Order: sequence, then structure tokens, then C-alpha cells
Amino acid sequence: MGKRIDIPPEEYLRGLDDVVEQLQACVDNMEHGSAKGLADALMYVAEESQQRAPIDTGDLRGSVRVELDGQAYAEGEKGGGVNVLGTVPETAEKGSVSFNTPYAADQHEQIYYDHPREGRSKYLESVLVDESERILQAIAGGIIEEVFGGGADD
Repeated sequence: MGKRIDIPPEEYLRGLDDVVEQLQACVDNMEHGSAKGLADALMYVAEESQQRAPIDTGDLRGSVRVELDGQAYAEGEKGGGVNVLGTVPETAEKGSVSFNTPYAADQHEQIYYDHPREGRSKYLESVLVDESERILQAIAGGIIEEVFGGGADD
């Protein structure tokens, strides 16, 4: 037969507030880490697709834009490169990479266009297909770095 032992709440709940506080900090770090990872992944996609975009005047490559939750995060330069405009937000649920010239979609979709100076069609899509593993690793890396302070294998 069992014997009932009365344990006062202050004994069995001791430390619970600390545990809850630590768990909340971990969740907050995961949220910021996922935003950081998303930003890193989008920057990678922007830079790689910029290098694959056809070049004539440089306007197409310079028109690349990265957004996090609908807000501008980075913009391209005509000569190449992508400049970050601000800091990574504490949280971000979605992001996008776009090219903003009137002919960007046409240059992307027309696989029969000739690109004598450099670049190719499907310049954005090809990065997503060819580099999907690296993109996912960038997202995961942001979370790992924020939650564990590093230690991810490159």
C-alpha cells in the first residue's frame, strides 16, 4: 500500500519560474534566429541570382530587392552587389527576392533569348533549384547561431 506525502507547493514548484523564463528566452532566440536565417538565405538568393541575370546596361542586376515581411531589407547596385538597408527585425515570417524592371519577368521566362554579354534566363528560379540545400542551411544556421551561439558545421 502506498503512503501519501504532502509536499508544499513552494517545494515542488521551486525553480518553475526560472524554467519558464529560460524557455521563453529560447523561443525568443529561435524567432530572431529564424529571421536572421531567413535574411541570410534571401541575401544569398539575391546575390547569386544577380550574378546569373542577363547583363546589358546593368539595370536588371541593379534592380534586385530583398524584403522581409513586406519591408525593404536590401537593394542591388547597378554595378553589382546587394546593399543591406537596415538590421534584421526581431521576427520575420516571410521574405522575397525580386527584380524590378519592366522587362525582368520577360528576361527571366524567355529561354530562347540570346544573352551575348553574360547571364541567362531563369536567373532567379535556377538559384532556388540549384542551391536549395544551401538556402535551407542558411535558415537553420541563423537559428542554431542564435539559440546555441554557434557550433553549426559548415
